[in-house]
Amino acid sequence: MPQMLSRLWNRALAYVDGLLGRYTVVVVDDLPDSLQAHKVYAVGESGQYWLAALRCPCGCGDTIQLPMIAGQRPKWTMTLKGARLPSLSPSVDRTIGCRSHFWLKQGVIHWCK
Repeated sequence: MPQMLSRLWNRALAYVDGLLGRYTVVVVDDLPDSLQAHKVYAVGESGQYWLAALRCPCGCGDTIQLPMIAGQRPKWTMTLKGARLPSLSPSVDRTIGCRSHFWLKQGVIHWCK
């Protein structure tokens, strides 16, 4: 019974996150060929992630890959609120393509001006 309630609760949270347009984390061993909107893919093993990837939030369809390996530059860090809402630091500033510049904080995109 508790397991069923937990699954129901997680589905409800996913539904609300989708309605609000919040980004959530998907942990994977390998980056999939096609990325879903409003998902940040944490690529790695055993809790050690070396890459964060997401579809560009501007709608251009590009895949953004952000290295998270210690000692590599540039390097991003990802923190989670409630084990599902990601924050990325520093901001994502695309210098090619659509040139989007944004922060991802607690699952919400904040556009830079």
